[in-house]
Amino acid sequence: MKILLLSAAVLTSVTASATSAHAQAAWPVVYRETAVNVALDTAGATRNRDGSYMTRTRWDYSREHFLESKRPYTQMTEVALLKCTPVRIKRLTESFYAEGGAAVKEGSMPDPSEVQYMTWDRLPLHSEGSRAFSNICSILTKRNRAKR
Repeated sequence: MKILLLSAAVLTSVTASATSAHAQAAWPVVYRETAVNVALDTAGATRNRDGSYMTRTRWDYSREHFLESKRPYTQMTEVALLKCTPVRIKRLTESFYAEGGAAVKEGSMPDPSEVQYMTWDRLPLHSEGSRAFSNICSILTKRNRAKR
């Protein structure tokens, strides 16, 4: 029963994130470094029953990065489930874009029934991802406390 509820919560969050993707949402920069700026879709960030958050982030890189296929990109969007104590994520999908905004590679969401079997990844300490998602956790937990 618990698994079914978690799957339903993830499906609802995924659907809500996909729906809000088409709306004009606020994307404040939550992490800024010389090599990358990370923005969070604050309107689409939702809290799940298990305390995790469904997040959508945009990573803008100052120089080109390359996929395994050697195709260059300068922007990535990522949809992930985020737990904040300690910071852990389940990366659900990533899409990559060239400097002009053209899609280099678009990811697709996993089936919601499979998300429960995905592992929660710990981010390497002091990495850009660790610092960015720590900032996101801080923002989302403050927002969640303010709603109470």
